[in-house]
Amino acid sequence: MRERALDPTTPPVETPSPVGASPPTEAAHPHGLRRGGLFFLAFASGFAVLTVEIAGARLIAPVFGLSAVPWTAVIGVILAALALGSHFGGRWADGRQVPLSAVLVAAGFTGALPMLGTSVPWLAQDALGFIGGAVASALVLFAPSVFCLGAVVPYLVQADTESLGSVGRRAGDVSAAATAGSIAGSFTTGFVLLPAMPVTVLLGLTAAGLLVLAWVSGWILGRKAPSELLVLGAIGLGALGVLASRRGPETLLEAQTLYAAVQVTETEWADGRRVRELWQNGGSSSAEYVETGDPAHAYVEASIRILEPVIGNARSMLVLGGAALSLPVAFERLNPGMRIDVVEIDPEVTSLARQYFAYGRRNYPNVHVVHDDARVHLRKTQERYDVIYLDVFDHLLTVPWTMVTVQALEEMADHLEPDGLFVANVLSPLSEPGVAFLQRLRATLAQVYPDVRVYLTERGGPPDAIQNLIVVASRDPGSLPNVSLPQSAAGPVGRPLTDTWAPVEYLQAKVFLGGVRWN
Repeated sequence: MRERALDPTTPPVETPSPVGASPPTEAAHPHGLRRGGLFFLAFASGFAVLTVEIAGARLIAPVFGLSAVPWTAVIGVILAALALGSHFGGRWADGRQVPLSAVLVAAGFTGALPMLGTSVPWLAQDALGFIGGAVASALVLFAPSVFCLGAVVPYLVQADTESLGSVGRRAGDVSAAATAGSIAGSFTTGFVLLPAMPVTVLLGLTAAGLLVLAWVSGWILGRKAPSELLVLGAIGLGALGVLASRRGPETLLEAQTLYAAVQVTETEWADGRRVRELWQNGGSSSAEYVETGDPAHAYVEASIRILEPVIGNARSMLVLGGAALSLPVAFERLNPGMRIDVVEIDPEVTSLARQYFAYGRRNYPNVHVVHDDARVHLRKTQERYDVIYLDVFDHLLTVPWTMVTVQALEEMADHLEPDGLFVANVLSPLSEPGVAFLQRLRATLAQVYPDVRVYLTERGGPPDAIQNLIVVASRDPGSLPNVSLPQSAAGPVGRPLTDTWAPVEYLQAKVFLGGVRWN
């Protein structure tokens, strides 16, 4: 192409075409339809990256939960794959040996890895531990397809650039379209697609969609892939996602809600009794014996034993965190006249409690379920209670940090009667380094309650193994029940947790670094 010099008397000088520019034909000046196609490819590739990222995190949640550890692993691996894909994509685009359609075909077929490798997270955790396993799972299952998607933008920038004078603008437009796709992908995947279908179906449809993008890129940029191959591949990947979503005989339900990856299973435990469990993000949040509907988790039995001396005289109880409502149902049976308010953030989980667990077997008129965030509910209600039971987890181990700060505990204490009891179910080992969270929690509780006891739910077992612990506290020490269960020797250590500084995830990471070991 020719560009006139600033001095009109100077003869025009031939300037070299920018690297990757098209020959001076009509194709070098993209019309609206072609440019629209390029932006569509950028938008769709960005959408697919966020779908893989969000759905991928949910896919490994049954093994690693949804704490900072698996999210950090998935996000870090995704970003590294995007960076490498962009690096190599620019070189492939300049070399003109690898068409974009071939890159997208590779993205589609490597998108099948999460559906074929559902056992990878379990194997990785066994071999590499919690953190290493999460990183390795993300590398194997999600990095290959995202690496290919990272190469898309350099191809599109090259195809959309007419001259050196417009390369910045063209690169900005394509990058903006890809970012807009990522934004749309995050909201659509998180709020619409995940609750609507199994994760493997969503990933299968995403992989199939990438083959459709391969066809579109071939139509826009040339060097088309065989249409028959793409059609058959897309159908096969979609079907693979459906097949991978088929659950085993022990899984009664597997679904995604706005808040968690949930499962309902029925298995035979070591004592020979069949137990139905609700799993949320990889943690067993409720368990009941199928025959009787009685709670099967040791922490519920221990809680009943601890509170039995005082619960008969209690008029009201607030349970923060309902899950399958096994705990409030157990206390309702213990004191049928007591009003029990339950705050559960996820209405879908309450529906599962009605469908699969004891809560749905008969009417419990004194159990009232409110669907709200626990901290928000505390600020809205004026009710006071004889017992407040905190039973909220945001993944395998950790109570949400917003519920264990001085400010949160003071809000709960303000909703207690003068002789009321604060009770909490927490998970922790009893020795270093994983006991750090329990020690900081004790330091925080000491700012609100003059007397705090932490009871073990199970005797024996190695001190570095994770187990349920029941915290009991009151502003009136004389109201604490007197029971003979063993107590934890871990005392308060460190600064109290506050709304401005509560490194709960960091403290729990000490457990993960040492390896997750259950009692």
